[in-house]
Amino acid sequence: MIRRTYLALDIASGHLRGTALHRRGKGSALAGARSIALPDGVSALSVRRPNVLDGRRFVDSVREVLDPLAGREERLALSLPDTVGRLLLTEVETAFKTKQEGGDILKWQLKGSLGDPRDIHLDYQVLERRENGRFRLAVAAIERVVLQQYEDLIVEAGYHATIIDFHSLNIYNYYRPRLDLGEDSVLVSVEGGALSLQVFQDRMLVFHRAREVAPSPRQLFQELSRSVVGSLDQFPGLRRAKLYLHSDWPEPTPLEEAVRSAFERPDLVLLDPHLERLAGGEQPRGAREAHALVAAVGAAERMM
Repeated sequence: MIRRTYLALDIASGHLRGTALHRRGKGSALAGARSIALPDGVSALSVRRPNVLDGRRFVDSVREVLDPLAGREERLALSLPDTVGRLLLTEVETAFKTKQEGGDILKWQLKGSLGDPRDIHLDYQVLERRENGRFRLAVAAIERVVLQQYEDLIVEAGYHATIIDFHSLNIYNYYRPRLDLGEDSVLVSVEGGALSLQVFQDRMLVFHRAREVAPSPRQLFQELSRSVVGSLDQFPGLRRAKLYLHSDWPEPTPLEEAVRSAFERPDLVLLDPHLERLAGGEQPRGAREAHALVAAVGAAERMM
């Protein structure tokens, strides 16, 4: 019997990272992984404009990453940089009759934040029904021209993206089933200068922020401090929640100190993905590569 391969392509921090997984019991096994840096001049991240400047070289890079992993598989999960779209948390008074109706209503309700509804591709997930009868939603939005270009180039490379999500959410998707992060937790992710902050209460996402920041402890401290100060009134338990850090920095100690200072607390857990436990085919070479592949694995597991 031929086992299905679950593919993912993660685009982040100027790199393309691909993973291939197989099922192993109730979990997954890493069958292969590849990572390359995008050549200079191939892409430039933007919320409003198509990101890829050189389509031919981008397609060649996608094939270089995925072709040795894919076998006959063409379907994949695509993980995009957080800063090319928006993730909003909002509430609505009633449940939508259909997914399409919900998307159309949310586009108009959030047009002040998102812009012209006709230009936006939007998806959402119901997080909870509150005691007051309102529904809390996570809404992911991206400009159609940005998304369409990525989808078209993936097809040109010979693949088809069936699940599309943001990088930070796939990092959380990797750690969520493997660690007891606690009822209330804060997940800080820093890969190069890509910073994301996710706050969870009762295991539900209540705050999300992502930024591209100069990869220096001082700049990251300043950005995190602004986020902490800005969210304390709304989430007073923020300083008591368990604090976790995911990073691909080769020397994370200065970053750890910056995060501790921003949250004004000494307790911090530096996450180790332990990808070596996903025994299978090709294994990451060193801790930094393992951390960099976390989002790609988390995305591939969404296909399973």
